[in-house]
Amino acid sequence: MARGLSGSLTTELANQSVKPIVLVEILFPTPQRLTNHYKDITHNSNTYTASGHLLSVSGNTESTEVNVSSFQIELSAVESSFVSIVLNNVVSNDEVTIDVGFLDSNDALIDTFTFNKGFIDSYSIDTEKGRLVLNCTSHFSDFSRVAGRKTNSGSQQIFFPTDKGMEFAGLTVQDILWGKE
Repeated sequence: MARGLSGSLTTELANQSVKPIVLVEILFPTPQRLTNHYKDITHNSNTYTASGHLLSVSGNTESTEVNVSSFQIELSAVESSFVSIVLNNVVSNDEVTIDVGFLDSNDALIDTFTFNKGFIDSYSIDTEKGRLVLNCTSHFSDFSRVAGRKTNSGSQQIFFPTDKGMEFAGLTVQDILWGKE
């Protein structure tokens, strides 16, 4: 998938001096922003803290189909701040964004792109290894969706036998605004 690289990033790629970093934003009740770089990084007016707390981020696969993918963020549970957050708050559905950033030879941030974005589905704490694993699902997930429902006339008739609204769905010639205003 083409990501539309900026001119400054293309120049640095040609010089072979680009260093990739990971920027993780977890929107807990108190947002946490972490990076795997050796020093703090500022991006979009937010500071991403450099620490050993960000242990790993799982890989990402892409396809041409819309699907609900899952990914994991592994944090250190040795220092209890993240464990305290997940145990004392409802963190299910908290938003998570993973960006990949590129640094030039002077460690200045050149550009970023969104690697993965989603919501916390569940978590697990491994007390023996001192790890907190956040299990996340992609932003295509819909936790309030009723399984098995489709937006077609047949599915609508199962739940609302007298509703004929789906028969006229193809006749609409104006834009329909979906979602919240």
